[in-house]
Amino acid sequence: MKLCDETITVVNAKVDPATRKDVYKATVINGASWHCSIESTVDAGLKAANKFTVRIPVTADFSGKTYASPLDYANAENVDNLFTLKNGDIVVHGAVMGDNLKPAELHQLYESFTVLGVTEDRRPTTHAPHWKVVGT
Repeated sequence: MKLCDETITVVNAKVDPATRKDVYKATVINGASWHCSIESTVDAGLKAANKFTVRIPVTADFSGKTYASPLDYANAENVDNLFTLKNGDIVVHGAVMGDNLKPAELHQLYESFTVLGVTEDRRPTTHAPHWKVVGT
């Protein structure tokens, strides 16, 4: 896949069974594409927002982690070696290390977005199997 030379960080939320609060786990991914455009709409007034589109080839470097479906990730007892892509996740442009990151802080300190949709195209018949992640 062309132009997949960006580093991103996917931040997944996982409910801690002891505290019943979300704990945030980061996965640095090297070899993704990052694109930002402006989307606008007119209703009672003009509204505009950034629309982010990220493509992640299956051949990207996932920092030693393995992709798990959102359901498998939610049901896993230990997610230290897993990551997922689902609505509500945070994607950051660049590498962010650490766990228990706060979404508000990420949005304030980094170019980032909240995932609104994920399209999976990992079939072996395509030229470049990948995930497409969009958000604002």
